[in-house]
Amino acid sequence: GRIEEAEQWYRRAAEAGAIDAMSYLGVLLKQAGRIEEAEQWYRHASEAGDTDAMYNLGVLLEQAGRIEEAERWYRRAAEAGDADARYNLGILLMQTGRTKETE
Repeated sequence: GRIEEAEQWYRRAAEAGAIDAMSYLGVLLKQAGRIEEAEQWYRHASEAGDTDAMYNLGVLLEQAGRIEEAERWYRRAAEAGDADARYNLGILLMQTGRTKETE
């Protein structure tokens, strides 16, 4: 189907080094429930500087209960200007009782 075809093209581009494709492939894999694969591609894109991937990686890690890792990626995305990451980072800091950092 179309999703499989999209995955095939994203994967080709991602494997060739296209950072956006790495990020989109992560989204597609997460939607398909292939969390470990999604994490790998989010991580590749994040390490290459993609702020959307950093945010998405943070969400994935937070949902998996890996809070310290999630915070690290939210913080990197937030420092790069991602508003959603700033919001999620603020919530995460409040939930962990570190409200001073959000002031």
